[in-house]
Amino acid sequence: MSNRNLILGEFQSKPENTLILIGCLYRDKFADFMSEIAFAQAVSRLCRSGEIVRVSKGVYCRPKKTRFGVVMPSEREIIKFFTDGNRGVIVGYGLFNELGVTTQVPKHFEVYSSFSDERLKQICNVTIRKFDLEYSPEVRSLIQLMELLRHCREIEDMNPAELRRSIEALSRKFKEDVFDIVQKAIGYPKWTVAFLREVLNRQGIANNLDRYLSRLSDYSIPDLDEIFKTVE
Repeated sequence: MSNRNLILGEFQSKPENTLILIGCLYRDKFADFMSEIAFAQAVSRLCRSGEIVRVSKGVYCRPKKTRFGVVMPSEREIIKFFTDGNRGVIVGYGLFNELGVTTQVPKHFEVYSSFSDERLKQICNVTIRKFDLEYSPEVRSLIQLMELLRHCREIEDMNPAELRRSIEALSRKFKEDVFDIVQKAIGYPKWTVAFLREVLNRQGIANNLDRYLSRLSDYSIPDLDEIFKTVE
């Protein structure tokens, strides 16, 4: 079977509009018997014939074809590819809107994911940042909490009551060992760690976050009473 048909077979084995990281495909399936140049040439021919399309640098798919023309992967499909199966978590305004903390509908989405071949990847309106984590429910909850704390002073059209509800609900899932894993991988600013400590202490949640902080530093953290104020 020709190189072209072997590669096309890999695309055809997956549903239309399923993203494929072409570098990973080569390393996993073809590196043992096909040169990288031959692989790239075969991919190029498949693109010219319209059987596959380039979505972004290093990212391809077998497009969905309708009577109205070719339909490229949607933002939802891109996000799903990088977050499903403990692969990642959506952050930024996509997260804040999902939690009801803001009514702002994002035009641009951000994702943290382990399933990427680059530290920073842009696909359409989705930015993927690579952090090598297993995004278990506990890890996702911790990241969601840290993202809320880190950005709460700058969220537009914020609903303070929903912010408080989300922070308190996510705080109750706090686990020290999960925090250690996430902090090692992502490295949140120390003021955000100090803010988390304040949130946990106020709710009587045991923690040992002092070991991440300096007693000599005065961290500028938001005022909890101001952040948690509710609208009459």
